Amino acid sequence: MISIVVLVSLLACSHGAIPLSMRPSTDGRIVGGEPADITNFPYQVSMQLAPYGHWCGGSIISPDFVLLAAHCVSGKAMNNLSIRVGSSTKEKGGSVHSVAQVIIHPQYYNRDYDVALIKVSQPFVYSDSVQPISLTSVAPATGTPVIVSGWGDLSSGGGSPTQLQQVQVNIIDFNECNSDYQLYGGITRRMICAGVPQGGKDSCQGDSGGPLVSEGKQVGIVSWGLECALKGYPGVYADVAVLKDWVLSQTGIASY
Repeated sequence: MISIVVLVSLLACSHGAIPLSMRPSTDGRIVGGEPADITNFPYQVSMQLAPYGHWCGGSIISPDFVLLAAHCVSGKAMNNLSIRVGSSTKEKGGSVHSVAQVIIHPQYYNRDYDVALIKVSQPFVYSDSVQPISLTSVAPATGTPVIVSGWGDLSSGGGSPTQLQQVQVNIIDFNECNSDYQLYGGITRRMICAGVPQGGKDSCQGDSGGPLVSEGKQVGIVSWGLECALKGYPGVYADVAVLKDWVLSQTGIASY
């Protein structure tokens, strides 16, 4: 059996079945989606890593903080990171903010507790294209339609788009997803899964760290998966409902 670490490196980067983080490294993408405008996803950010450019997605949760995946920032020098907001186009437009602080969940390990925070040096200025998103307190039920967005690859190991992408998938039953990934260690209670039975729609490398949203609230963070959009292997996301208390405790944001 190929180890997950090796598999992740082979798959390239970001969400897909291998942890986006496992997916690895650089970014995640949207597979089977369509172009999106930032005014419809004003919470979406691009986390950039010098000298590579776009590396991961993320979401604005306050004027000072971005929520994203721990694997996106683990081992990265803070002065090489920046956050671009307010643009539909990868690596162009909007405003770019330097990073003042990176906070990784202390229990992050091997894809579990895959959540982190970035505090920016200069607060975001809200507008039609720059807005925070609320965090859910209750995980959505199995079958609930959810939307994931980002600039990740359009297929596993494929090219990435310049225009922001979005795709609708559905929440997958926890036990079903855990069974799907038994050969890769299964999933934990800090994870939720989303996809479609036939495959073909998913987040991917480069989408890592980005938001999974239901009814205007963030329910997940793009984390990992086996390649991207494979039938029988839904995308795996950090469960925001489970991790929300930690996020609030670190940011000082009032519960919402």
